[in-house]
Amino acid sequence: MRNRRYLSALLTFALACIATLGFGLSLPTAQASTYTPITGEGSSWAANAIDDWRASVVNKGIKVNFAATGSVAGLTGFANGSDDFAASDIPFGINNVSPNVPGRGFAYIPDVAGGTALMYNLTVGGQKFTNLKLSGPTIAGIFEGTITQWNDPKIKADNPGVALPPLKITPVVRSDGAGSTAQFTLWMAKQFPSDWTCGEVSFFTNCNKYNPVVQQAKSGDNGVAGFVAQAGNVGSIGYVEYSYALQSGYPVAKVLNKAGLYVLPTASNVAVALLKAQVNMDASNPDTYLTQNLNAVYTDPDPRAYPISSYSYFVIPTVNQSGFNAQKGQTLGAFTD
Repeated sequence: MRNRRYLSALLTFALACIATLGFGLSLPTAQASTYTPITGEGSSWAANAIDDWRASVVNKGIKVNFAATGSVAGLTGFANGSDDFAASDIPFGINNVSPNVPGRGFAYIPDVAGGTALMYNLTVGGQKFTNLKLSGPTIAGIFEGTITQWNDPKIKADNPGVALPPLKITPVVRSDGAGSTAQFTLWMAKQFPSDWTCGEVSFFTNCNKYNPVVQQAKSGDNGVAGFVAQAGNVGSIGYVEYSYALQSGYPVAKVLNKAGLYVLPTASNVAVALLKAQVNMDASNPDTYLTQNLNAVYTDPDPRAYPISSYSYFVIPTVNQSGFNAQKGQTLGAFTD
């Protein structure tokens, strides 16, 4: 309950920041024509939800342009003033991961909670295999390139009794600066440092284990999911927000949690895990203040918890500058509300 109060307080604080600029959070339908279009970019991990929200407010006269360019591009566009808001799975100021904190005033609003899923394309005995189980060290080995065949003993140990084929594994990663890459690699770095040695990175291609002969790099969750879902790419596996796998009709791996159970990134399993999320309340560190700390999520002993669960954020302005004005604030406030 304490964590939910923190998240509620964070959302209230961010909405209040918009309101203090002199904008209401909504307008009557009769005034819909007064809305000014706004532009944002960023997280493709959260883009399916954002696109649904954008579509749902069109009939209210609210036009929100959004490009799923990746979290790093979103933070960069917000910082240089080319965007009215950003969507990002990571905050500003993470060394070698995200842009520095901008001079522009901003606040974070948690918008999407979800699971980073391991979507895969694999057949066993001529049939699509839909019950793959993977432990954290095995996942780290696959994406670092030390586990290269689907019949590797470590994968077989996670899937006893399954006749896995002697087929090359093709890990599919993000080519752009992605918050999902940062969240995925942070989980591996925190929990399995001997198996994942690159630490936290937002550009997978900056990892010294990246090899274009081993991994396929694609832009956005759509690019990763699109590659894995191609019929000719049997043996591939990539990380995406779970909705992309559901849209494609391809399975995702069950991931081993701290309770010793293999679980899917369902809404309920993600929700259970994120009850352990903490909000950094140390105001002396502005880079991480009011952002998520997922250490306890990774180690949640609840048998339902999906360990690779996280939040994404809207990054919204708190002052009128860099082309942001009261009219745009009215739109952003109504859309956010």
